[in-house]
Amino acid sequence: MAKGIRTFIGIFPPAQSLARVLELQSALKEVDPSVRWEVPKKLHVTLKFLGDLDADQTREILAGLRAMGRSLAPINIELSQLGGFPTVAAPRIIWLGTGPRRDPMLDECAITVERLCDGAGVKKEERPFSPHITLGRAKGKISRALITKIESTTFERVQFLCTELLVMKSDLSPSGSAYSLLSTIPLKD
Repeated sequence: MAKGIRTFIGIFPPAQSLARVLELQSALKEVDPSVRWEVPKKLHVTLKFLGDLDADQTREILAGLRAMGRSLAPINIELSQLGGFPTVAAPRIIWLGTGPRRDPMLDECAITVERLCDGAGVKKEERPFSPHITLGRAKGKISRALITKIESTTFERVQFLCTELLVMKSDLSPSGSAYSLLSTIPLKD
């Protein structure tokens, strides 16, 4: 059986907002360069990781996303906190995310995408939706200085209007993943 296309649906910040995200990432990177910091072109908010899709699933999901996009208004994204998964005290993932006061349209979009993908046979996400941009991945234990920096950094919120969703292909290699665009889903004007 042929392997499918490893796919996800993401929101990529525009250039001005990305520059602000990179400033925050750079401040963290200075404290602990041992973390595998993500490159700028990979910084995004994942709406849904789809895994390996076959051609029929891909067509069905893209058709559903296009229909959804025609009725979904642009979404205000506000990135307001730094954190870590599973915890800030022992992070494997260092992230910049939305706080609890996020645009309800973002949650509505995520729920609709989840429902659409479930109908196409994609495994349902069991974890609660936690919109964030992965800034870096820890190879091992990170420095106490970086944990302190994550906990103590204050910054002006990074805000932007999401006017499109990107369906991306993710190719894995020993050096990490590489993304390529499969489809752009514009949101209604």
